[in-house]
This record gives sequence, C-alpha cells and structure tokens, in this order.
Amino acid sequence: LERWMRPALHVPVASSMTADEVRDWLRRNVSDELHAFWTHAPTEREPYWRLGWEGDGSMEIHDVAFDPAGREPMPGSVGGRFFFDLHYNLHAGMPGVYIVGLAGMFMLVALVSGVIIHRRIFKDFFTLRPQTNGQRAWLDAHNLFGVLGLPFHLVLAYTGVAIFVATYMPAGIQVAYGSDIEKFFGEVMGAYIREGIHQPSSQQVSLDGLIERSRQRWDGAEVGWVSVHHPGDVAAVVDVRQRDESRIAPPQATLSYDEASGELLGEQQVSAGYQTYSWLTGLHMAQFGGTLVRVLYFLLGLAGCAMLVGGLKVWLAKREERSGRALALVRALNGAVLGGLPLASLALLWGNRLLPASLPERAEAEGWVFVASWLVLAIWAVLRRHQPRALYREQLALGALLALGLPLLNWLTTRDGHLLASLARGDWALAGIDLTLLLAGLLCALFAWRTAQPMTQAARQPRGRRQLVEEGV
Repeated sequence: LERWMRPALHVPVASSMTADEVRDWLRRNVSDELHAFWTHAPTEREPYWRLGWEGDGSMEIHDVAFDPAGREPMPGSVGGRFFFDLHYNLHAGMPGVYIVGLAGMFMLVALVSGVIIHRRIFKDFFTLRPQTNGQRAWLDAHNLFGVLGLPFHLVLAYTGVAIFVATYMPAGIQVAYGSDIEKFFGEVMGAYIREGIHQPSSQQVSLDGLIERSRQRWDGAEVGWVSVHHPGDVAAVVDVRQRDESRIAPPQATLSYDEASGELLGEQQVSAGYQTYSWLTGLHMAQFGGTLVRVLYFLLGLAGCAMLVGGLKVWLAKREERSGRALALVRALNGAVLGGLPLASLALLWGNRLLPASLPERAEAEGWVFVASWLVLAIWAVLRRHQPRALYREQLALGALLALGLPLLNWLTTRDGHLLASLARGDWALAGIDLTLLLAGLLCALFAWRTAQPMTQAARQPRGRRQLVEEGV
C-alpha cells in the first residue's frame, strides 16, 4: 500500500541519495533547534530514504520520505502507515493507545472464556452444514473460523498488549527513573547517553563514513537506523544501529560516535529483556518468514473477520423476536463498522488518487477523506437500521463500485503504476493491490446481487424459541 499510494515508488529505482545529503536537506529546510533526528537507508520493502526529527522541547515528531529519483520529499500521503497507526492508536495519540490496549485485554478475556464455555470446541470445528436452514450454518461457520484462528488470535492479542507494557504499567519505570523516560529506553535498547551542552560545533563528520566504518566492524552486516542526538552540538552523539536481518529477535548492536570528531564512544548490545521484547514484536508484526508468513497472517485475519460476522449474525437472530432500541442500535453499529470501515478505506484510496499532488497538507486531507466518509456511512447505517437487508445490499453495491473503479482510476491517473504496467514488469507486490481490489469488487457485486433476490416465505417468518434451541442456537 505504501508503494501503491506513492506514484514515485511505482517503478523500483535504486536511490543514489546518501546519509550526508539527508542531513544537508534537514539543515537547509528545518531552522528549529533539534533534540534529535534519525534516518534509514532504502530497503527492499521501503525503497527510499526516511527521515524523522524532533524539536528541542517539543514532543511533535516530523517524518519525510524522499523520492528515490529526485532526492526531494515525495508529495504528502498518509501511505500504508495510515492503517498501521489506526491499528494501534486510532490516530488519537496516547488516549488511543490506552483504548486499543484495553480492547486487547478484553479480547484475551473473551478468547480464554470462549474456549472454556465451548466444551465441544474441537468437535464443532469438524461440523459445517452450509445448507442447513436457520442460523445453524452461521453458528457452524462461527465455530469453524474461531477454532481455525484461535492460536493466531491468542498470539496477536497477547503480543499486541505486551508491546506497550511499559506504557500500560509505568509505575516501575517512574520509580526507578523519575521523569527521565528517555534514559530508561536508552539503557534498555543499548544507547550511549550524553546530554547536550548547547555549544555549537564547528564541524561534523560524514555520516556515510561512520556507516562504512560500522559495516566493517560488523563484518559487512547492513546498517539500519542512524540517529543523531543534539545535532550540531559539541556533545552530539551519532548512534549507528545494526539492521535487523533475521527480522525476529536480532542482536541489534549499536555503535556510538562523537559527531564532531568521529571518535568511537562505545558499542552496546541490547539487553536480554529487550531481545525478548523484539521477539514478541516481530511475532506480532510478521517480521519473519517473508511473504509466506504475511499471506498466512492475512488469511488468518480474514478468518477472524468471518468469525465476527458469524457470531454477530447468530447474536442478532436470537434477539429478533425482542425488537427494541438495543437491537436497532446493534444493527446500526454492525452496518457502520462491518460495512462502513471497509468502504471508508476504499474512499481513502480514491482520495489518494484524486487529491492534487500540490495540495498543502495533502496527507492530512487524505485522512479527512477517510474520517468524513466513515461518518457519512455511519449516519447512513443509523438511518437504515430498521432495514438491515436493504442496507447490506446498498453497502455491497457501493463496495463493488469503489473497488472495481479503483484499478481503472489508477490506470487513468498513473503512468507506471497501473495493473498492466506492473504485470509487465513482474511487479507482483504492486499488481497484487489492484488484483485484490478487483476480487473484492467482484465478490461485493455477487453478494449484492444475491441479497437483492426475493426472500423465500420461510425466511421471512420469524422463528420461535423452540426452533432456535433445536438448532443449537
């Protein structure tokens, strides 16, 4: 998605930019005194230089991605990181992190209690009756996909909470380090701590030279993040971190240099605790196993979605006879989330292609396209809450229109990023976005057509409690 949403990355180009040129751009374009900046060289999955910085006395983080060909920042876009950030903090900062963490803890409780109350969980796993009348088929699907993805869901829920354990449980850190949280993370991750003294330095050594020295010291191992604390100060420190080649539980050695003289100040290895933390993080983010593991995570994630849909369908069916505000509210929430969230995501991709590249604060504008679209779709779901079948049909039709239209829009607005061009280059990572959109659009169109067919008389009649019990619902 990051490449698809940034036209400058559609054709893979090896960047000729250097770390020194990245630092020079920062000096020319950022006049504020900096607390630190950090940069990362191009990789296979991110073929561009990344730069981030933090002002002195400011908590605001700035981020720039450079065009591999033009050596200038690419036009603003939320890129694929939009969904990454939405996933763990809802784009709401620290309150969002706590909300997601609380949800993750409830998910762990639900998974464990679900195993306990489903005494026939493995027997139900081998029971699937899609042609059965009533809600039996939905319940079978719920059980099947729930058991299939149970280990995956447990691992993802636990590691997702564990990643932010220092945020959720800060008491120990506050007692040991007071308000100096940066010192805690520096010691845990293995960093050389030296405070700036606010005296400008007359010279800075080449960052590219330090990177090459680090490679030689590590017998040719690649370099990952390069960070400079208190840049331009006589006490500035350059940290060169070894790249994570294993993608899970790496050694992550760090070399610290004096920015003014290039003197090696120290070499640090991360603690055993941080290596365990890295292992959990890599497990959560599929940072191992390559494409095969990412595809497996993707399919298991879809199984989780199917489990949720099946469970909600059964829950609603059990309460259809008790019509009331609560039932209508749940129908509205289902329509706003299960239908509204995917449709708002498609609207974001439309905004990415239609918003002018020269638009100021373009990335923020893309985000607002997502927010406004989801808000409209949520209102739509509330207005149609008493006609759920009609709402589903309309949402599926809109999904088909948006998903099938995106590959066409991509072809009209880009020269090298459309499906035919990416297939001709054998660029399956980029082509996979358009192919997935086409598949999703065709499935939406099929189900919209099926939902539009007249219901049978038996399906229209409400079922009694006894029939629900007999079906095991």
